[in-house]
Amino acid sequence: MRDLMQERLHLQNHPGINPQPFRSKVVSIVEDSIILEKSFCYPKGGGQPGDKGTLSSQGITANFSEVHARELIHHPVNDVSIFEIGQELVCTIDANRRNSLAITHTAQHIVSAMADELWDATTVGNQLGVEESRIDLLFDDKSRFQQQVIQENVNEILGTNTRVSVANWTAEEILSDDRVRNRSFVSRILERLPTHVEHMRVVNIEGIDICPCAGSHVDNLSQLPGIEITRIKQKGAGKIRLYYSM
Repeated sequence: MRDLMQERLHLQNHPGINPQPFRSKVVSIVEDSIILEKSFCYPKGGGQPGDKGTLSSQGITANFSEVHARELIHHPVNDVSIFEIGQELVCTIDANRRNSLAITHTAQHIVSAMADELWDATTVGNQLGVEESRIDLLFDDKSRFQQQVIQENVNEILGTNTRVSVANWTAEEILSDDRVRNRSFVSRILERLPTHVEHMRVVNIEGIDICPCAGSHVDNLSQLPGIEITRIKQKGAGKIRLYYSM
């Protein structure tokens, strides 16, 4: 496995919506998963679920379930015996699922940015979903939180003509730019990165938020509908879990 090479192309794919079918060869079969020479599939991580879709070749079609990764991206299927190493496949990503998650992920950046601006709240966790998503916010004084206020502030921004772009930055660039949100929290994440990782993918929502993120996003906030904060939970000292849908 360590000798296998794989192009993980989802990091270069922006905007992250409307993924197109792509061709790739099978380079390995590991337990219940197909390993492709290259993949545009997003593997679950960073709070965003992985892609699902189909693999097909010469009359054979199989659904793959949620893609995951460590060193390599795994495309799990029910029956790996119908595939063989060296076989060329067409991979078709479930575009409706990807689009929904890209929209939701972009909205999460706005919610986190507004919580920071309104109350200096730090986003310490999130889990995105097609139906409902959640964000964990850490406050110095969580009694300041007002559900209606943040919903209104976020919805004033969503739907506007605001550009969303990505770029690769060094750790030094990230930590020295005061526009980057929650730099102390980001610094702890950067400390855990392997030494060979020289750059991180940074998402820039023009004039609103700059944050390291490997997830999929739209390229303009005009593509986003409003959010509804559906419920909140108290999660111990200083922490609130906020649930929203779109």
